[in-house]
Amino acid sequence: MAYELNKLEHTGEDKTALEKKHVPYIQAPDKVKKDEPFEVTVTFGKEIVHPMEPGHFIEYFDLYAEYASLARVTFTPHMKAEATLHVKLQESCKLRVYAYCNLHDHWEGYKEIEVVE
Repeated sequence: MAYELNKLEHTGEDKTALEKKHVPYIQAPDKVKKDEPFEVTVTFGKEIVHPMEPGHFIEYFDLYAEYASLARVTFTPHMKAEATLHVKLQESCKLRVYAYCNLHDHWEGYKEIEVVE
């Protein structure tokens, strides 16, 4: 089964309403120390809150360091589509989030993290 991966191709005021509520937003420091835990918070709907109703909700997201899997978080309707995880990294990378909305398919968001000694 093939699926389409949606990702934000632009920033600023030209984002669509669909992008504003589906693209994963990653809150984390820009720079972290090697092998020291830090918090990563993933939310949906920085500008427009994503609905979490039985007919339309974020089912899950996967967190990756580049392409190495770190975690999966699942949601059910009426939950808040947000999670805070504690992560340790050994090298600089893109933290990537791949999320699935039961109506609007897969979405990607990412954040560059610099790891220092």
